[in-house]
Amino acid sequence: MADAVPPEPAQPGRALARRDFEEVIRRAAELSAREGDAEELLTEEEVLRIGQELGLSSLHMQRALYELPELTSAPRWYDRYFGPAIFSVARVVPRLPEPTLRRVEDYLVTREFLQVARRRGQSLAFTPADDTLSNLARAFMRPSTRHVIARASRFMVSVQALPKDVSHVRFDIDLTEERSKRVNTGVTLGGIGGTILGAAAAVVVTTSTAPFLGPIPEILAFGGTCLAVGAASVSAAANSFKNRVHAAKFELAGLLDRVEHGESLEPPPAPWRRRLQLRLFGSR
Repeated sequence: MADAVPPEPAQPGRALARRDFEEVIRRAAELSAREGDAEELLTEEEVLRIGQELGLSSLHMQRALYELPELTSAPRWYDRYFGPAIFSVARVVPRLPEPTLRRVEDYLVTREFLQVARRRGQSLAFTPADDTLSNLARAFMRPSTRHVIARASRFMVSVQALPKDVSHVRFDIDLTEERSKRVNTGVTLGGIGGTILGAAAAVVVTTSTAPFLGPIPEILAFGGTCLAVGAASVSAAANSFKNRVHAAKFELAGLLDRVEHGESLEPPPAPWRRRLQLRLFGSR
């Protein structure tokens, strides 16, 4: 039996830019996932080892692992219009993980009125506290126009240790309920507008004295207008939710800023409160 012929080596002398190397790795991973077993599981140790064999630093591999989102949701027909309801923000901060996680937990419970739903290692999952006092406090102290965290369907915090006494902090926020409300609003308003225009079209048709083919252009025009009204309502609702997502990311970035700099996690007071504090206590 003849010996197996080894595969020909890659062409020597070819150099790849860093971005090309990353594209090759990404594409190879896609092909491997497509041809392999989708349910195959790898431990974090195996992932780190493979990354090191590919020439990637262990620190970058750890950060990439820590940035994998843990919250998921089922796909919906309106995803393409409204965008995702779940997203993450992350940062490396010069803080130890244990006290950082405790500070964030205390803040979310006492200031954002969330409650711990699940505790797993260095990750905490929160949902809005549903008792009467928390609901009242949330309504008065966290108005919906400014504060998004307090009204998240789910909120997850992960604080993982990195070398040199720094931590990787990741916030995952789920705005599924908020998105659903805006979808329902857009569809409802579009339906109402379409119904009104449809009724008007029916009146035009029934009162028309034109020949039989006369009302058809009017019917088509009203039909197109109904569709335009519905599409405009959904588009306005989608833009409203996207603005909400931008506000949430801004709020989360501010919270990360305060975590990073070791400041109080409570956002700066409203102007009138700040002015009152300066009058009572002076600048401090």
